[in-house]
Amino acid sequence: MFRVGSLRVLFERSPGPLTGIVLAARTGSRFDGRKPGIAHLAEHMLFQGTRTLDHVAINQRAAELGGDHDASTSYEDLNVTFQVLNADAAGAIALLAEQIRGSIVPADRLENERQVVAQEIRGHREDAVSHLCDETWARFFDGGLRLSPSGTLASVRSITAAEVRRFLRRRLVGANMLMSIVGDPPPAEIARALRDGFGSLPRGLACRANGARVVRRGEVRLRRSGLTQLYLTTLFSVSTRRRELLALGLALEILGTDPDGRLYHEVREKRGLSYDLWADLPGGAGWAALTVGAVAERRAETKLRAAIDGVFREAAERGFASDEIARARRKVRYRYARLSEAKVDRAASHAAALLYGAPRLDEAEAIVRSLSREEIESAWRKALRGARLTGVLAAS
Repeated sequence: MFRVGSLRVLFERSPGPLTGIVLAARTGSRFDGRKPGIAHLAEHMLFQGTRTLDHVAINQRAAELGGDHDASTSYEDLNVTFQVLNADAAGAIALLAEQIRGSIVPADRLENERQVVAQEIRGHREDAVSHLCDETWARFFDGGLRLSPSGTLASVRSITAAEVRRFLRRRLVGANMLMSIVGDPPPAEIARALRDGFGSLPRGLACRANGARVVRRGEVRLRRSGLTQLYLTTLFSVSTRRRELLALGLALEILGTDPDGRLYHEVREKRGLSYDLWADLPGGAGWAALTVGAVAERRAETKLRAAIDGVFREAAERGFASDEIARARRKVRYRYARLSEAKVDRAASHAAALLYGAPRLDEAEAIVRSLSREEIESAWRKALRGARLTGVLAAS
């Protein structure tokens, strides 16, 4: 890793015709404060006009470079990504610099993007699974983790162009940002593009994360008219220690919702209770959660809960078979290999490791290879002993 002015740059030479570039800023939605959704709205505005390019010209320039040009906002970070041919990497860096350093947040485009974000929020609410997961999540954690990165309708409507400009000026600074590059671009051209685009980037002040605290346990019941099915989800607060978290991920591969998972077999194949199952392990700096859920016929709640609890309890009591662990390791290794082949995904993993301590792909794979059965079983038992909140959404 090296610096260009105040910008940290990580460069990994990787053979092949493509270069993946991730410009990552540690200013995700958990730092939004009194304006939930401002990071997400600011991400949208990076594509809506700069001092020299309007929104049409930004899209045209990206198309000329022939690459995949995108952005995302999570609880932890705001990322702008570009994947291009090696020869176009310098041009991609120049466009990223223009977006980051030159964004002017035109008022008319802000109103347009405000409507787009509002539609995203409404669409999320109208989807029963998303609504249940969001509402249960909001009751489980406090602070910046309570709300979806998209924010609330009221907050998004209240955010002004001046506030977005101030956000970009204060948050997209060297203390919060780094660029991760994976590929085989011309080094001299890359160095020149970085100097020209980011050499004068101000250092600024780094964002500081508040702690992630569980504030509610037990159960929450939600009602909505017109539903013909029942929706169930449970959140577990789990360890953030890297090795324990990766061990829990392997346990979830065995117990989860893939066709070879115990939960899939019990709930869908054996009992026919649900066509829609989910299980995930989201996490960030100082927090992690196990989420699991299902959709069922509205009178089947007792059976569904008993099936899920039975699978989880049996795993805690009896553990995992050697062939299950071996199969889970192969599945995880395959996923890491796929991510490693995708230049942007690999660049993003490097950025997340440096910004907030997520494991790099190679580190995670090495840990997964070394985990013992005892560690995997212990991680699962510990997760079940932790704080949990179950959400149920049914017809009113």
